[in-house]
Order: sequence, then structure tokens, then C-alpha cells
Amino acid sequence: MPTRGPVPVSLVPSSHAETLKVGPLTVRVFEDGSNTQNRVSAVTITLPPGTSGPPMHWHRFHDELFFVTKGTIVFSTPEGDVVAKTGDCMTVPPGAIHTFRNGSESEEGECYMTATPGHYVDYFRMLSKATAGLVGGKLGKEETEHLMALFGTFPPDVESEP
Repeated sequence: MPTRGPVPVSLVPSSHAETLKVGPLTVRVFEDGSNTQNRVSAVTITLPPGTSGPPMHWHRFHDELFFVTKGTIVFSTPEGDVVAKTGDCMTVPPGAIHTFRNGSESEEGECYMTATPGHYVDYFRMLSKATAGLVGGKLGKEETEHLMALFGTFPPDVESEP
């Protein structure tokens, strides 16, 4: 039998969102899955001008949706680049190889991102902790791939979980 009310709603004012620095990126956590039984998380990702996101990768278990709220975000796939502008939404299902970057050298880019399951937001928390204090804010290849694998995320040349 599905759960029926009363089930509370949850508001996170912008001023109360958890803010994480992941290298040059800013990730603001609005929902980490704790209010949705881990069905979905919701964050914003801000990319300074000319900034790249993660290395090319794919996810074994989770979906991502990226709704561009500011600027231009370029999503790179094996088929080529897809340019998403303010108001556009990119869907990334499990198995889709991708990465993203700010498409502008002069304007900030931002997107609202959801991930299912919701606990994937812990990946950003781990990255934030691991990159704190690093020059350039970037981990080495092995460290990056280790953290990614903890969340079912792999480089394009990995066909299945190691």
C-alpha cells in the first residue's frame, strides 16, 4: 500500500542550501535525497567562464537531468558536442558517455541538476573534501577514477564495473 499523508513538504531557501567547492565549480545542494527516500537529489552547478566539468564518463546506475539556468553549457559526447543555452534541458540516462563545460570564455554558466538515486550528491561532497586545498583544485586521474567508481561512474573505456 502506498504511503498516504500526511507527508510534509520541504522548502530549502536559497540562503540555506549547502555550498560545496569542487575545484573551480560551485555546487549548491538543495536536496540530497533525505526528503525523497533517496529517489532524487537536486543541486545547482556554477561554472566560471571557460571552466570544464568532470572528465568524460558514464554512469552505471543513475540518471541526470541538467536544466541550464544561465549562460551556455556544452555537453560533449562520443557523437560530438551539444550546446545547451539558458532554458534548455539535457537528459543523461545510465550508460550515456558525457562531460560538460562552460561554453563561454567571458560569462558564468549555471545549471540545475537532478540525479536519481538521490544519494549521488554524496559524490560532490567527497570531491569537495578531496579537492580542498589542492593547487588548481583537481585530483589526479587515479584518485578521480576511484571516487567516481564508488558511485558507479566510469571512464568511457571501462565497459562494466571493475
